[in-house]
Amino acid sequence: MGMSKLNFWIRDPYHPLLPYQSSGHNFRVVILTADYKPLNFGAVHHGVFALTHQGPRRGKVHGQVEVPPGCYIVVGYASCKNVLTDFALVQVGCGKEVCVNLITKTMATCRNQLIWALNLAYKAGNQYKPASEEGSKIPKKVAGKVLEALKELGEYLPEDHVTPALPIDEEELLERVNEEEK
Repeated sequence: MGMSKLNFWIRDPYHPLLPYQSSGHNFRVVILTADYKPLNFGAVHHGVFALTHQGPRRGKVHGQVEVPPGCYIVVGYASCKNVLTDFALVQVGCGKEVCVNLITKTMATCRNQLIWALNLAYKAGNQYKPASEEGSKIPKKVAGKVLEALKELGEYLPEDHVTPALPIDEEELLERVNEEEK
């Protein structure tokens, strides 16, 4: 069986075509198999691979690792553990190399994504159908308090460049949810 390569790049949230340059953080990548088990292979120990090449601010933001062909779930994080990327699903074939670009998330983007999800649950009313049984246990009162707190938190965070770029805003999303339920 031939080996495959995953070629990781951590990307900057404000300039996603560029390597991460918001700070000099060193990054690691967590590599899970498709059944959510940490990969243990070669340079990947307990699912963790430390990136090896420096970016513009001298932090380690790039690296390449050999893995068996397959499907992997990956996420990157900085060594300070307060910078995280989105998750990605990667499929790599025998003898192939795949570039995996992981965009870091700002706290403002995380906040806005959570607001979207809570707004759907909280404002969609009886039409809301949670993806899991646990989701149906969240009282609307609790979701409302969390929404208020998250909106207040936004007053202290830098601008989110990702969520506002989406081609649909929260109200339009809720309208579409209500239309689909009719």
